[in-house]
Amino acid sequence: MIQRAADVKLKVLPVLATAEHLYYYEGPCRFGSGEALQPGYDRLANAQKTETFLGKVRECCGEGIELMEPVFLSRTDDWDNCEEMWEKAAPAARECDFAVCMQGIACDDLIMEFAERFKKPIATTPISGFSGTITVATMKARTGSYEAYGFYKWEDLRRTLNTMRARKVIQTSRFLCITRFGNPTSYSSVDSFNSYEAITGKLGVRFRFLNIHEFFEQMTPAVEGGNSTTPGRKTPDLDEKDLELANSICDELIAGAEENTMERDKLLKSVIAYVLVRKNMDLKDCCGFTAPCPDACSTRRLNEIGFTFCLTHSLNMEQGIPSACEYDVDAVLSQQALIAVSGKCPYMGNTCPLPMEDGHLSPRFGTTGEQLAKLEAMADNENLYMMQHSVAHRRIHDEKANSKYAMRHFAIDQGFGATLRYDFDADAGREMTFCRFSPDGSKLFIGSGEIVLGGGYNGYNCSQLVYFKVKDQAKTWKAQCLAGNHCTMVYGNYVRELTDLAESLGVEPVVAD
Repeated sequence: MIQRAADVKLKVLPVLATAEHLYYYEGPCRFGSGEALQPGYDRLANAQKTETFLGKVRECCGEGIELMEPVFLSRTDDWDNCEEMWEKAAPAARECDFAVCMQGIACDDLIMEFAERFKKPIATTPISGFSGTITVATMKARTGSYEAYGFYKWEDLRRTLNTMRARKVIQTSRFLCITRFGNPTSYSSVDSFNSYEAITGKLGVRFRFLNIHEFFEQMTPAVEGGNSTTPGRKTPDLDEKDLELANSICDELIAGAEENTMERDKLLKSVIAYVLVRKNMDLKDCCGFTAPCPDACSTRRLNEIGFTFCLTHSLNMEQGIPSACEYDVDAVLSQQALIAVSGKCPYMGNTCPLPMEDGHLSPRFGTTGEQLAKLEAMADNENLYMMQHSVAHRRIHDEKANSKYAMRHFAIDQGFGATLRYDFDADAGREMTFCRFSPDGSKLFIGSGEIVLGGGYNGYNCSQLVYFKVKDQAKTWKAQCLAGNHCTMVYGNYVRELTDLAESLGVEPVVAD
């Protein structure tokens, strides 16, 4: 099954610790007068406090946050702490991802024991008052893996719940990697993660692998005896249902395109690749994808079959599924981070500055004289950046509705390899956020900018471009050099959310702003 980031739920458990006096008396563990000192009054007061607490927590639970039924940790002034209470709490405690605690005088030790027993992140809230500092300080000082948060404002709880959900998205991610060689990186993307084991150990992400020649063989109809790479084995080769789906997608793409240079039979090859990638992702329970480009191209089988993976990446990304060129698993995870914090559909590409030298902007691959002239004519052209690849899609602007697009071929001479083209000119003035993990996963480069121009809408191959303005080009470049080439972007400002996510993962945020 493919579990998108949008499908991941953070299970939040309210833990309600209360105390009840059994007798009438006053002193340092009991304040009040009249009815407030009578047996039974505490029960009513705790019920009211609980109702208020649960209402506030519920208001902090946005999309993707599942509020569980509360667990009660109750005691009397006999200082009881029975094992039966913990046995009742255990199933929910084991199931939850995050515990939000309500406590007061004479109950802090119960919250600490909850953390010790179940090793789940816990948070105290404004309703706990000074007890919040007691619990958090004690848990952070104890030996062991205790994660504790103290919130004096409800807004901080809301933001942290969203961060915890994004962290869960990252930690439960599994990526399908189609590989030609046994290298952890492609020949064109050596700045990707240099150790899958290290990334799994640090961030929890897991990787599933498929040999590219086995995948190529799956693109032809299944035959008796299996395909040539794995003879005699049952393999997920193209079947009638796959072909029916591919043809349906072809019709939809052609019908919706403003312009289309693709012959239908050549478009179909790229769509079949997409359908079979998704089939393999589903079989291997993966939520992200990457495959090599030059490494695959040099087999000559992309040319022989007549497709590229560009359309696969575009259709994946527009559905909120991370998908990256050039076997760049780093870019896949960077996309997943942005999807997790924003809920939006990302774009990715080669990312670099356009410096001003000798009074002119220095051209890069894909830039044209016309584009450079427009950029140089801008009032502020000292801090320009660009992102370039041919994996644009229909939902960069709006994750719920298709924008206008064109279909063009990748290979100029032979007309194969479908690419979706989006006109970034329409989004001039829009704010965007981009990011990339460092090759060892220890840092997350985070930048932001403003769209100024598009390019390559009428072009082919990897010529699709988006130009944007950053606050400080030199500072952004210096920070990016800690991460690498392919960055991923979404519209809107999510610098704070990415910073929070990085810190929750134990990753250093490197913010260019």
